This record gives sequence, structure tokens and C-alpha cells, in this order.
Amino acid sequence: MHGKRWLIVGWLLLLALTAACQANRTAPQDMPDTASWWEQTAKPEDESELRQKVRGLVDHIRERRVDYLLGAEDVVRITVWNRVDLSKETRIRPDGTLFMPLVGNVKAEGLTITQLQESLRQQLGRVLRDPQVDVEIKEYGSKVYYVFGQAIKPGVYPVRATTTLLEGVATAGGPADKANLGYSYLIRGGLVVPIDFYALFERGDISQNLLLADGDIIYLPSIEDAKIYVLGEVNAAAAVPMRSHSMRLSEAVALAGGFNETTAFKRGIKVIRGSLANPRVYTVDYQEVMRGEKPDVPFLQNGDIVFVPASGLTKWDRVLGQLLPNLSQIVLDAASIDSLTRNR
Repeated sequence: MHGKRWLIVGWLLLLALTAACQANRTAPQDMPDTASWWEQTAKPEDESELRQKVRGLVDHIRERRVDYLLGAEDVVRITVWNRVDLSKETRIRPDGTLFMPLVGNVKAEGLTITQLQESLRQQLGRVLRDPQVDVEIKEYGSKVYYVFGQAIKPGVYPVRATTTLLEGVATAGGPADKANLGYSYLIRGGLVVPIDFYALFERGDISQNLLLADGDIIYLPSIEDAKIYVLGEVNAAAAVPMRSHSMRLSEAVALAGGFNETTAFKRGIKVIRGSLANPRVYTVDYQEVMRGEKPDVPFLQNGDIVFVPASGLTKWDRVLGQLLPNLSQIVLDAASIDSLTRNR
């Protein structure tokens, strides 16, 4: 009986050794180290172009901002030099006008401070000799911005002519502990601008401290809401949830509905990591992964952007032309869902 037991044990050991030897013979000897492979696929020139593109968006936002336009419920202080009886503080009425002695109703909505001053000067000039008029805003009531996501007090706040991005977040109580400051966004008129609040708060980089405008949305995602953004030539571009601390590229693409087999350029997939203002860009030839020449390791991390370009988009500048609009829609959707969830 004991001899039979030892015979079985011997056979099991022999099978284990045989399997190990077979595995050693069939395992590829030239499989690259996974970490070094990803590092080798980083493209410094891509990172530089992406940084320039984001800076271009910031500059575009800065250039597009116009002087504050007055609106209903704004309170203005009108001073007519040497005429205390005409100087007054008044609120712009719902119809966009204000009342001025000697003149009557004056249109104010849609005008800048300078334009309203000139309008009052001209109209008072019909009854007074060379009147000097000053106008200043005492209370902002018509223009607002929104703070969504991980702020201490997310909500709607009045925007002033000089309200900056940092002041906007501070007014909302500052970022909450769970705010993902490296992956935050300013949304203006459908244009989504990546903002690196770490650079603003910790390094004092004021280049991104933009002046806010009416209708702006500041979105601070949560670090616990782990997502990977899969964009481009997939069947259902989306921010896909992470189920562990890392994810394989194949898993992320599958959660986005898989590749569009007609249009996807699998040899030039871009993986973008870190703030878009200071990114790391990797280029993946997924055809090599499919052939087993490169490992499909769980490399993706929270906040990574996976962009699958269309066939023929071999130049990075053309890829950027598709990437940022794709990302904008995903961020807008995420901000909308987040605001609805927190307001329940």
C-alpha cells in the first residue's frame, strides 16, 4: 500500500518537472521587460506638442474673454461730478434698464461699464454742459459661474469682472480632500480646458489662473472615481470604470465597446498619462500585442487617456485635432452626471 502511494507521488513529481521544462522551452526568450517597454514607447515630441496645444487652449480662452457686460440685477454706482443730486446707486431692472434723473430710462444690459458711462454722458449732455460721469459696479447679480464635483461647497456663484479661477474655487470653499486636482477642467461654451490645479496651488504657476466669465463651469473630479478615458475609433467612447488599481489596454478597449474594426488604426494607439498640461505620452502598436510580440500588461492607471486614432492619422498634430474634442464631450457628460448626483 505504501509502495503504491510513493509511486503516485513519484508520477506527480515527474509530471510537474516535465511541465516546467516544457514551459521553459516554449516561453519566448526575447519578451521585453514590461516597464522598460512602456518607457521606450514614450514620445517626448508628442508630449511637447500636447503641452503646446493645451497652452493654446488657455491662450484662446484668455483672448476670448471680453469686458464684463452688465445685466439685470447688477447694482451700479453712478457719479456725476459736481452734481450730488444726480449721483446715485441703482439696480438694473429686469427689463435691462435703469432710471436716471433728467434723462429717464437708460438701457444698461449688455453694455460694458465704459459704454454705459459714454451713454449717460451723451444723454445728460443734452441738458447739462459737458457732464463728467463715472460708473462702477457695486454688486454683481446677473453673471454666474458653476462649481461641480469635489469642492467644499459646489454650487452657483456670481462672477465679477476680476474673478479668477483660483478665486472661483476658493469662493466654493476650496477643493475637497477627494478632489483630483491634476485632472480638473474649466468648461466654457462647450470648450473644455484641462487645468492642473497642482501647478496653481503648489508651484504658483499663474499662467492657468484665468479670469472667469459668465456661464463658466469648474469641474473637480474625485480621486475615488477611478476612470480611464477611452476615446477615438472605438464603438462607445466613454470614461470606463477601473475595477482594480491598474488595467490592461485590452480590457479598457473592450469596456468601450471594442475597436471600430473599419476605421481604427491599432498600430498608433496613444496612452496619455498625467495632467494634459504636463503629460507623458506613450504610443502602442496594438498589432504587436495581438501577435504576442509585446505584453498586454495591466499598465493603465486612473486618469489615463487611451486614444485610438483613425486609419491614416499618422501625424500627431492630426491626432490632437481629434483627441481634444472627443475628451471635451466625455468631460461635459461626466460633469453633468456628477452635478445631478450631488444635487439629489
